[in-house]
Amino acid sequence: MGSRGQGKKVKQRMLGRPPVVRATVHTYTEAGGLISSIKPIRPTAAKKKRDQAEKELQQEHANITAQACQTLNEIRDVPQEEIDWQDEPMGVEDLDDLLAGRAEALPLSGAGGKFRDTLEAGLRAERLPKGKRAKDLRKRRDHIAKQVSLFAGQMKAIGDAYMQWGVEVRDNLYEDRAPFPEDKIAKHMPPVTVVDVFRTYTACIPIRKGDVFTAASFFARGLVPCASHRPKVVFSIRLLDLFRVMHLRTPQVSIQSWVKAIANLHGVPFKPYQAQQFWVAYDLYLATLKESKQRVDMVLGQDGPRWRRENCCPACMNKLEGEAHLKHSMLITMDGNDSLKCVLRKEPADFDDEGNPLPGVSRERFDPRAVDAGGDYFLPREQVNRWEKDRLKDMGRAKPADVGRAKPADEKTQCEERWKNLADDSFKKMWAIYDETGIFMSLCRHGFVLAVADMVRSGELSKYALAIEEDTLDCYGHDVVIGFDTACGNAKTLWNSPLGPRALLQNLILIVGAFYGHAHNRLCQLLFLISYIEGMGLEDLEGCERFFSKSNANAGSVRYASIFHRLQTLTNYFAHVDTHNTYANLSKFLVDNYWQALGILDTEPALRAKIDSVDVFPARLQEELKFLKSLMGEAEEDTLHMEYYQRLVNFADRTLKRDLARQPGSPVTARRHAEENWDKAFADVQQSEAALGVVDRWEPTGPQWAEAAHLVSTKRYRMALLKLERLVIQRMFELTKMNLSQTGYKLRKHIAKALQARSQAIRTALKTYNTAAASLAPPGRALSWSEVVAYAFLADFDLLRDPEKIGEIERAKEEIIRCNIEIRRLVTYIRDEQAFLLDAEKRLKGRDPGLAWSVRRYRWARERYNEAHMKRLRTFAKKAGHRFTGTLEPGVAVKKPPGPNDLTMEDIDGREGEELNRELSARMEEDDVGEQAEGEQLAEEIFTVYMVAEE
Repeated sequence: MGSRGQGKKVKQRMLGRPPVVRATVHTYTEAGGLISSIKPIRPTAAKKKRDQAEKELQQEHANITAQACQTLNEIRDVPQEEIDWQDEPMGVEDLDDLLAGRAEALPLSGAGGKFRDTLEAGLRAERLPKGKRAKDLRKRRDHIAKQVSLFAGQMKAIGDAYMQWGVEVRDNLYEDRAPFPEDKIAKHMPPVTVVDVFRTYTACIPIRKGDVFTAASFFARGLVPCASHRPKVVFSIRLLDLFRVMHLRTPQVSIQSWVKAIANLHGVPFKPYQAQQFWVAYDLYLATLKESKQRVDMVLGQDGPRWRRENCCPACMNKLEGEAHLKHSMLITMDGNDSLKCVLRKEPADFDDEGNPLPGVSRERFDPRAVDAGGDYFLPREQVNRWEKDRLKDMGRAKPADVGRAKPADEKTQCEERWKNLADDSFKKMWAIYDETGIFMSLCRHGFVLAVADMVRSGELSKYALAIEEDTLDCYGHDVVIGFDTACGNAKTLWNSPLGPRALLQNLILIVGAFYGHAHNRLCQLLFLISYIEGMGLEDLEGCERFFSKSNANAGSVRYASIFHRLQTLTNYFAHVDTHNTYANLSKFLVDNYWQALGILDTEPALRAKIDSVDVFPARLQEELKFLKSLMGEAEEDTLHMEYYQRLVNFADRTLKRDLARQPGSPVTARRHAEENWDKAFADVQQSEAALGVVDRWEPTGPQWAEAAHLVSTKRYRMALLKLERLVIQRMFELTKMNLSQTGYKLRKHIAKALQARSQAIRTALKTYNTAAASLAPPGRALSWSEVVAYAFLADFDLLRDPEKIGEIERAKEEIIRCNIEIRRLVTYIRDEQAFLLDAEKRLKGRDPGLAWSVRRYRWARERYNEAHMKRLRTFAKKAGHRFTGTLEPGVAVKKPPGPNDLTMEDIDGREGEELNRELSARMEEDDVGEQAEGEQLAEEIFTVYMVAEE
C-alpha cells in the first residue's frame, strides 16, 4: 500500500498537477452528535485553513500570560532522562517560547492540527528507543494525589457548570437535557461511554464556548467524568444522586454492590475497575455539591466556623424576645461509640536488633481532601489533643470550687471502680490494628448533631469529653446541662481541669441519663441522676444511644476506608440525618412529649388524695443523701497507740519469718528479703516509739498491749459493719427500680447485670465482717448470706414509689413549660427562614441565576417538611384544647437572621482566586509522582497544554 501511494504522488508531480491534501472534516447533526470523515482538499484550500488557524492563534496568544506558562510547567510531569534535543521536533521544553510568542505561531484549531501534531511528536521524542518500554515508577497513591490536585484546580469551573446546568433543567433534574444551540458549541470531544440508570450508550459531548476544562463541559450536560482529562467513561448525575440518597438511607449499600446491580440492569458483566471509576465520579459529585453548598453559605452569611453548631436546632437555639426563662437553657447529651472504627494501613512489621517486633509504619496516603472533610461537624484533632493529661499538667489545674450538687466528692467512688470508661486513661488502650477507634459526639435533646470528635487509637479518654465541654461553653453560653453516662467521674475531671473555673462561671451542669443512672450507686443517683434534677422535664438525655443504633449501619462502609472517605461518609450521613430525620420529626417530638406530660398530670389528683403534703419528699431525699454520706465517713479512732500496736504485731511477724529464713538450706533470696522486711518493720516501731515517747517496749503480756488490741479489734468490727450496712442499703434502693411495673424485661436484665458487682461486694464485706466479729472478746454475732439477702425484701415495699411519682409530676409540669417555648420557637423559625431564603433567592435571581438555583435547592431541603410541621401543631392545639397553654403565633427572634450578602460569584471568585491559585501551586509542587506511563502521560499532557493555550 505504501509503494502504490508513493507512486501515485510521483505520477501527479510528473503530470504537473498539484498534490491532493487529505484533511479531517467534522459534520454536526441536529441532535448535537459528531460525524468525522476524511476528505481530499486542494492545496489552496489547505493553505486557506492554515492561514485562518494562524490568525486565530495570534488572537489567542494575546490572552496567554506568563502565569499560564508557569502553571503549565507545574502541571506537566516529564521523565528525567538526559535527551539529545538536536534535530528533534519542538517538545515541551520549547513551550515557554511558544506560549510567550517567541516561537513560530502554530494553529490551535482542529482544522490545522499542526500544533497538536508538533506537540505529540516532541513528547514522543522523549520516550526511550523503539522496542523498549519505559518503567512505570508510579504508585497508586501518586496517581490519586495527582488526580485530586487536577480536579481541585477545576472545581470553580465545575461548580459554575453544575449550577448552570441546574438553571437550565430547572426542577426536572432527572430529565434529559435538550441539545446545546449550535452557536454555543466550540467543538466536540471524542466519543465517551455514558452510564445512566437503565442504559449505557456512546455519545460525543460538545464543548461549550468559553469552557476551559472538559469536566465542566460534562457537568454542563448533567454528566460526571471519572478522569480529569480525556475520560472514556462518564456517569449521569441522576445515577450518582440516586446512589447518594440510597446510601444515606441504607448505609449498608456499598459502591461495589451498587455497580454490580447497575451492571445487571444493563446486561453486562461486572468488572472491578468499574467500581473504581464510579468511586472517582462519586467523589467528584460530592465535592461539587460541597462547592455549591459553600457558595450558598457564603452568600447567605452562614459560613462562620461555628454557625451550624449555633443555629442547627430551631427549638433549642432560636430564642425569642419576651419568652419565659428556663432554668436550664439547653439540654445536651454526649457519649462515645466504638463501632465506627477504621483499620490502620501499615507496612509489614519490622524487627529490631534483638529480634523484637516493631510496629509497622503507616502507609496511609496523604489526601489533601481529608483536611476539611469533617466540615463543621468534626472537631480538629489539635483542639481535642489540647486536653490530654500530659498537656493538662503544663496548663495548670484549677482549684475545685463549690458548685453545689454538681461537684463530686474528692475520694474515689465505686462508680470509678465499676465503669470501664472511668478507669485510668492508661488502661484505655485500643488494638493497634485501628487508627480511628470510634467517635465521641454530642447531641441536643431533639437529636441534632452538635459536635463530633474522632477517638484515635484509644477508648473514651477524658480529653474527648473535655473537648466537647469546651465547645459547648464556646457555642451555647450559660446554664447548659450535659448528660453523660459517667458524669459523676467526669465532673471531677472537669472541675479539676483548667476548664473548671469557666464551667463554674457559666453554670455548666453534668448529670447522668435516665437509662444508665440506675446502674450507679444510690449516693451517685441522688447527686447526678436526671430524675432528681429540677428543671429537666421528662427528658432522659439518652439520645446518643438511639443515634448510635442507626449510625452503626455505616460501620461496614468505614471500616477499611481511607481517612478522607471515612470523614466524608460520616459527615454526609450526619447532615442527612439532621435534615431528613431530626428536623423532619421535630414537631412530632414536641407533640409526643406534650401528650406524655399531660398523661402524667392526669394522675396527680389520685396521688394527692393519698398523701397529706408533697413538700415532705424533697426533704426526705435530702435526709437520705445526708445519711448515705455519713455511712461513707470512717470514724476518727485511729490513735497513735493503735498504730504502735499494729507495728509491734507486724515486727513480731517479720522477726519470726527472719528466723525461719536464717535456718540452713534456706534460699539466699528469701533470706535477703526477710532481712529487708525486718529492717523496715523495726524502723516503723522506732518511729512510733519516738512519737509516743515510749521508754520500755510493750510486751504481749502487758496491759497496754491488751488495751490497744481491744481497740483495734473493735474498730475493725465497726468499720466492717458500717461497710456492710452501706452496701445493703444501697442495694435495697437500687432494687426498687427492678420492681417498678413499667420496667421492661431487657431493662431489668441490664440493671440486674449491673448489680451483680454489688452482690459480690456484699459477699466480700460479709466475709470481712464475720472475721472481725470473731476477733472480738467475746466474739460478735456472725451473719449468713441468707440473712443479708433478706434485707433486700424491703424493696418489695417500693420505698421510693411516692417520691418518684411526685417527682415525675413535677418534671411533667416543667416539660410542658419547655414544650410551649420550643413550639413557638419552631413556628417563628419556619416563618423567618422561609422569608429569608425567598428574599435571598429573589436578590440573586437576576444577577447570578446559578447561585439563586442553589439557594432554592437549599430552601427546598427543609421547606418540604414545614407544611407537615404546621399541620401537626394545629391538629394538636385543636385536639388538646384548653390544656395546650402555649401559642402558635410567631414571635420575634432575639438573633435576627442576617440579610443576604450582596455578593455574586464574581465577588467570591475575586476573594478566593489568589488563595486558590497559591494552594493549587503548592499542591502541584509537592506531588512529584515520578515518571508517567507512555500512553496516559502523553494524552494528559497534550490535552492540558492544548486547553491552557486555548484559554
